[in-house]
Formats: sequence, C-alpha cells, structure tokens
Amino acid sequence: MAPREGSTSPRISLNSPAMSVMRGEDGGELRRRAQTSRVASRLLEQPLRTLGVGVTAIVLGVTALFGGLADADVEHPDVARVTVGEKVVAAPYEITIRKVVWVDELPNVYPLEKGSHWLAITATLRNTHTESLFGAVELKDALTLSGVDGLVEKPERGTDRVESSYRKVIADTSDLSPVQPGIAYEMVFLFEQRAGVTPPTEVTVEAVGHTWRQNSIDKTMGWFDPTVVAQGTLPMVESAQQVKARAAAEREQAEKAEKAKSKKKKARDTEEPGGTGATAAPGGDA
Repeated sequence: MAPREGSTSPRISLNSPAMSVMRGEDGGELRRRAQTSRVASRLLEQPLRTLGVGVTAIVLGVTALFGGLADADVEHPDVARVTVGEKVVAAPYEITIRKVVWVDELPNVYPLEKGSHWLAITATLRNTHTESLFGAVELKDALTLSGVDGLVEKPERGTDRVESSYRKVIADTSDLSPVQPGIAYEMVFLFEQRAGVTPPTEVTVEAVGHTWRQNSIDKTMGWFDPTVVAQGTLPMVESAQQVKARAAAEREQAEKAEKAKSKKKKARDTEEPGGTGATAAPGGDA
C-alpha cells in the first residue's frame, strides 16, 4: 500500500461539534465519555483472567495491565520494547498501549466474516505532527500483529505484519479520522480473527514508525518508509464481558444437566417395584 502524503487541508476547528468531546490537551473529556460507552464497558472493564492456564497466567495478565510486566524476548534486539503502560514513539504518533484483550462482539462494529471475534489493542494515541492526518496509512499500520493464526487481514507484502481491521474512538466507535495534532485519543485497534480459531494466549505487537520526507517522484512531502521501531510479546486477556457470558452459559448448562438428572431419577423410581410411582399387584389383599 502506498504511503499517504501529508495533508495540507485546513484543520477542523477545535470549537466545532465534532471536536467538542476532545477539548483539552489531555483529552480528559473524551476519556470521561469513553468510560460510559457500551464499547468501553467491554474493552476497558477489568478483565477477570487471562487466556493462559493457571495462577501464573492470571498474575502475569493482571500485572501487565498496570505496566508492571516487561514483555517477553524481542525478536529484533535493535528496536525498543513494547510494554503495557509505556509510551512508544512511532512517528507521527506517540502510542501508549493500555490493554490487549479479546471479545466476541462490539456494539456498532461489524466483522467482515460471519462469526468472527476481535483481538483488540486499547491505547492512548497522540499525533505529534503539526497538521491533521486524515484516515492515513500511518495510523492503519501504527500497531500490527505478527504470528497470529486466523486473522482476516493479510500480512503486508514482504512482511508477516498484519494491520488492524478498524481504528475506532472508544467513546462512540467512530473511525479515528482526522487525527488532530496534540490531542490524546482513547482508541482501539481492532484485529478480526475468524470464527473457530482460538484466541492466542499472547501476541507479538509491533509499533511501526514513518519518516517525513519528500517523495522522490512528485517532490511532495509525506510520511514514508514504514519501519518497526518497537516490538514486544504481550499477554492476551479475556474481557470481563466474555468471562461473565461464559459463566452464565456454564450455569445454564449445569442447571439443564441437573434437571435432566432429576427427571431420569424420577422415571427410574416410577418403574422400580416399591418406587413412589409403583401400583399394587392384581389380586392383592383387600
């Protein structure tokens, strides 16, 4: 995919309705809205467990959520590490990963293939460029996954990096475009994974930066040369919504099994001599 040239279009006014929820350098109003959205309830709520097995997996997942866990060995030692809670500079963005989570479905977000689920990276993102970026390629591949089975998107040519399917603002699931300079966005990179494929217990996340330079063909300025600037293996956690849904399904299944067992016992008691449903033999004493 050809890199998108830097936009010279007028910036959207910070006083416009579209920007009213993002005023303030720290994006505080956007965060407050994000906390109350239905999408946020599924992506931001404290997960109850990781997809790994055992107590160790639980401890690792919870610790990672608060930035207290260094990621696993990095494939390329010459790049920085991606760590939950730590800022990574991937020009033209600064990205702080908050959580890596999977969820079956999200309100108002539709998969390309029926039955797919989402591998989601929630993050705080800031455009460090001097101008707005519109639906830019730089955002699409700012965070990628490698070595994950069953992703709907195909790897970038010549690499094993898979770009996100969608980039959404958590507060209202709108597409993150344009990306205004200097504003902190609470957003999510969504990777669609096919139905029937088990979500991984961990994922390799790569932050990809670009270089602002002149196009050698038409001499226009733009963001070119996508390069991995940071990489790390992070634990995948199951969303609290998923855990609750599974627990409810397990309870329902247990209740059905108990009812079937009770029904079978009642039928057996009825058939056995002397059972609660047995009748007196013909010709018995009056």
